[in-house]
Amino acid sequence: MDELQKARETIDECDRTIAEAFEKRFCAVQEVIRFKISHGLPVLDSGREKEVIEKGTGLIQDEAIKPYYARLLQTVMDLSKEYQEEIKQKK
Repeated sequence: MDELQKARETIDECDRTIAEAFEKRFCAVQEVIRFKISHGLPVLDSGREKEVIEKGTGLIQDEAIKPYYARLLQTVMDLSKEYQEEIKQKK
């Protein structure tokens, strides 16, 4: 197997892991929005977003990719807020 194929297989494996984690995260998001709705809380919690990004980027050892991971987390949180708003509108 050549280097390119090995790298692509690693990427495929990572993508499967990411998909599983994404689905698990969004199941938790459903619980979060239910709590927020029942307690009259807004979808956006800027302090929590900042905390998640700081904590998450702290898990990345390679300094060169930390800003990319921060962007990934922000994108996931943006999608999460969109999903929460969708659920909130259906209630």
